Parts: sequence; structure tokens; C-alpha cells
Amino acid sequence: MPGAGAFRPRVLVVDDDPDTRWMTQAALCDGYDVVTAANREEALDRARAQAPEVVVADLTLEDDNGWSLIRALRADLDLCSVPVVVLSARPDAEPPADVGPCAAYLRKPCPMAVLRGVLRRVVVEPRGSAKKPAW
Repeated sequence: MPGAGAFRPRVLVVDDDPDTRWMTQAALCDGYDVVTAANREEALDRARAQAPEVVVADLTLEDDNGWSLIRALRADLDLCSVPVVVLSARPDAEPPADVGPCAAYLRKPCPMAVLRGVLRRVVVEPRGSAKKPAW
């Protein structure tokens, strides 16, 4: 458990299924500051307001698809460098050419220990932070 003042990476979890959002948040909340969103617009609003260190996104969203969300994140100068982890049940997790590579592609159902391991590898501390392990 991190000590007082320890860096807690912010993770934005984007999934239209409320149970999946809740389970993912519950699995990560002891080591991460977890923010959730149910759709593309909510995700973009939260990302702009909360400045996450990483986004975990499903590819099937109620108002759009995950690739559209990732395109919008990459088009935003403040968010373009935020790593994205795709967590989806869709078998076609290969990104379209205009999206580019993501930090990781995980297939649902995914053990939360696997997601936590991926997040430890991709989380980048904000500039000016003391270098502390993310785990």
C-alpha cells in the first residue's frame, strides 16, 4: 500500500458495461486513482479534466467504438501521449492504420492480475514527480 503522498497513477477505465467498470475499478483502486466513463464523450471529458496516466478502453461503446475514442485522444494535444490499453471481447483487436499501436491488447475476460501487470509496465509518472515504482 502506498505511503502518504505516494504517487497514485490515474487510470481512466472506459466501458459501457457498468458491471465491468465496477469490477475493474474495484480491482485497481488499491494502487491507482481510478476514474470511469461509460461512453466516448464522457471519456473525453474525464480525460481532459482528470489527466490520466493511462486509459483502459473497451472497443464496444454505447455511443461509438473504442477506435474512435482512441483517435480522439490521439488528436488532442494534451492527451496524445497517454498510453491506451485495449480491453475487449472483440476478436479484431488490431487497430486500424490511422489509430496506430496501443500499449497493450487484452482479451475479455481478462484476469485482473494480468491487467495490473500491464499497467505497471505502461504507467508513466507525471513530469516533476519523484521516480517511484508504480507498483
